[in-house]
Amino acid sequence: MEILLITILTVFAFIGVASSILYLVRQSKNDFKNYRIRIILYLPQYSSPKLEGIIRNLYYEGIPERLMSDSKIYLMISHEDKEAIEIIEKLKKIYPIEVLPEQVSYCMIKNREKCIEV
Repeated sequence: MEILLITILTVFAFIGVASSILYLVRQSKNDFKNYRIRIILYLPQYSSPKLEGIIRNLYYEGIPERLMSDSKIYLMISHEDKEAIEIIEKLKKIYPIEVLPEQVSYCMIKNREKCIEV
């Protein structure tokens, strides 16, 4: 009876160690990959009451990592909405967030110096 119990516990321990190793290997692979995908979130004017919840949910559910982005969320907001700007400044201390200017182009996101404006 004791041998059976020890065998079962050993099997469970092996499964736990193996799953921990697989988890760490997956995490290390994702940390070094940058697929150059950017998440841009356009927020309509006066959407500030739901803004904090949206951003927290995005990072809580790991959406930037699932989409294999650079783990930063780029926001386009109206610069007239002072409440949204205050919320974003507070969230910038916790999450990697960048506010884009109102007139954004592809080149600004890709950090290219030479760009042809359309």
